[in-house]
Amino acid sequence: MPAFLRSGLLPLFSLFFLALPAWGAPGTALSVALLLESPPGDHGWNDALARGLDRARVQLGVDAHVLVAPEDTPAVLRDFFRDAAKNHDLVLIASDRLHETLRNNAADFRKTMFGCLDAGIRAPNIMSLTFADEQAAFLAGAAAAMLTAHNTLPGINAEKTIGWISGRDTPAMLSLLNGFTEGARAVDPETRVIHAVTGSFGDAAAGRAAAQNLLEQGADVLALACGAGNGPALEEVARHKAYAVGLDTDQAARAPGRILTSILKYPDKALFDLVAAAAAGKFQGKEIRVLDLGNGGVDIADIAAFRAVAGKDVAPHMERRLRELRHEIVSGGIRLKSLRARTLCDCL
Repeated sequence: MPAFLRSGLLPLFSLFFLALPAWGAPGTALSVALLLESPPGDHGWNDALARGLDRARVQLGVDAHVLVAPEDTPAVLRDFFRDAAKNHDLVLIASDRLHETLRNNAADFRKTMFGCLDAGIRAPNIMSLTFADEQAAFLAGAAAAMLTAHNTLPGINAEKTIGWISGRDTPAMLSLLNGFTEGARAVDPETRVIHAVTGSFGDAAAGRAAAQNLLEQGADVLALACGAGNGPALEEVARHKAYAVGLDTDQAARAPGRILTSILKYPDKALFDLVAAAAAGKFQGKEIRVLDLGNGGVDIADIAAFRAVAGKDVAPHMERRLRELRHEIVSGGIRLKSLRARTLCDCL
């Protein structure tokens, strides 16, 4: 059975299908471009996307390319996007500024397929997969609040303060921050959540400075969502003997005993499924699918690796409480507002 038929998102293909025009000559490989605003090497989102594309290249035989924009100004991104759309059968978009570029320019390339990850745009030549990652952030915030309340642990003070560092205040980042804050306050209303924005997902030095600032304000757990700044920020966390929450992929190995958990999304799998749909002739335009805790699209990393270093007596009831909160979210007992743009437009 082909690999794409074994993928976990077959329900994507169960509704109506968009009949494909003649993309490429018969027998030629599907030409796929993944557009990024910053290069892989972030140990998170971009690296996961690149892994998904590599898997598609190997298992589906597509002609796949990672293209990185030289700058992220609107004019440069527009020209970058339009060039890729002219020269590829399928173009994959997975960052906020390029989502806007996709919305504004897709109508000019009706014979090109576009895969939109982490946002939704309804158009006949766009297929979207987005994430209810505020649900996973809620659980991570709850775990962080439980940890900061356990003030006998080295590095934990009595201020019950946790922090969040974003690269930019985008709708997706604000949605994550809101979920994180709600989770923390659900387990301890006295928890204070402080927030810093570096201004860029590509600024490593700004990540370090933001971490220093929040740690000096008393935060003893920092959620790191600032791209290239995450590594330097994590160095500051370790230097202050504080703790961190990772983003996108499990970050535990980067700082054993310092990473409480990570907010997990699976962009590599989502990207692969979009490419598989196009390769199978089952590209589904105008469809937006939300990946959440219930369907396994988001999660948090097991805290077992943290406990193995920090000790089993750290917040001993954490796992039980997290299971209860997860059940409440999946069953609808806890409803979280998404602040991300689920549908950037209903266009074309």
